[in-house]
Amino acid sequence: MNSAKKLINQKDKPEKNPGSTGLPAANNRVLGDGGGGSGRKPVILGAICAVVVLVLCAGVGIQQLKPQRVLIVKDTKMTMDDMMYPIYERESQYLPLDETYQYMMGQSVWDVAYQGSDSSVESGTSNSDGLKLEIINAETEYEILYQEAKNAQYELTDDERSEAEKQADDALKGLTTVQKLKLDISKNKLSKRFEKRILADRYKADQQEILNKDVDEAAAIADISKEDNRQYDIEYYYAPLTSTDSDGNASELSKSDKKALAEKIKALAKKAATAEDFSKLIEDEEKSDIKHDTGNFTETAGWTYVSDKNLKKIKALENGKISSVFIDDAAGYYVFVKMINNNSTEAYDNECEAAVSAAQKAKYEEWYNSLKESYNTEVNNEIWDTVTIGGVTTGIVTAEDLQKMNEEASSGTSE
Repeated sequence: MNSAKKLINQKDKPEKNPGSTGLPAANNRVLGDGGGGSGRKPVILGAICAVVVLVLCAGVGIQQLKPQRVLIVKDTKMTMDDMMYPIYERESQYLPLDETYQYMMGQSVWDVAYQGSDSSVESGTSNSDGLKLEIINAETEYEILYQEAKNAQYELTDDERSEAEKQADDALKGLTTVQKLKLDISKNKLSKRFEKRILADRYKADQQEILNKDVDEAAAIADISKEDNRQYDIEYYYAPLTSTDSDGNASELSKSDKKALAEKIKALAKKAATAEDFSKLIEDEEKSDIKHDTGNFTETAGWTYVSDKNLKKIKALENGKISSVFIDDAAGYYVFVKMINNNSTEAYDNECEAAVSAAQKAKYEEWYNSLKESYNTEVNNEIWDTVTIGGVTTGIVTAEDLQKMNEEASSGTSE
């Protein structure tokens, strides 16, 4: 306490002689003296402290800037910097849907069930966790296929290099300089990334072509019924028996409104019998409560617009024929139909194609998993476990940013 008072008292006293402070008067100081005499020690100590602080700060800075290794594939090490773009790819794909999901389902798009295509993601996994696994698996696969391609003497063509540059330009379009820095992406980095992807994809396509020769297509489609998948292609007019208010609330029409609607659609069906173009029976469809559409259904799937009894009548129609109006309150619609094709093979062909594709994919996965076993792959979970998809780049490039970028792209004003 006394020491503090002495310091205050000394501070309050006017300085009579500069020399009394321990420093020489200005006109007596020597260049390079640093204050001279015993005053050098505090200055030197201060300088040393400053240097130590700078060294410590530099050390902290180096630790913060040091890339965090996330994935190792053989001799290739990938850091969080390398992962930023694939994370951004997924987040920018799903982020624009988030508001709709929250409104319609009361859930974030990141919390709903996984919606990607990685077959290794278990059922019930959230979109956030599923996409996280998808990213690691995809980056691992690209790197393995790229290394295999290089070992097989694959080289990029000039067209492929140009395509990689174009993809890089497209990926960067609309992003600000600050956003690019935060995402740690540039044209040079992305061009190299896309070059690797293109080469890996070409190698994969070549391997898939070889593997497809071992797929038994006949066995793959053996259990698909042509009869069950017989498809009926139709055009139709329909009138829903409910109305919707401005808040989206639906209510059933009154008996009198239903009766008036039945008369209206019957008159339209009568007009259809002599019309040259079945699709243009209504002049202003936006203002009409009867709508036109095209569609199809299969033998087993049926069609919900009519009852099973009336569906049999529709199936019995010859091509080009128009049905009578089905006044079906239970189905919730009044409808009449024109049969376009009562024996389309489209659904059957699609089922067969999907079955063969699934068999080919299974053959590839078997081959790839065997190849992957020969590679040393390692995920640094200490780092990767802290990553939450849906919250990495969404603050850098927001939903509003993405909407603006899409609007500029569609209007042709983006740079």
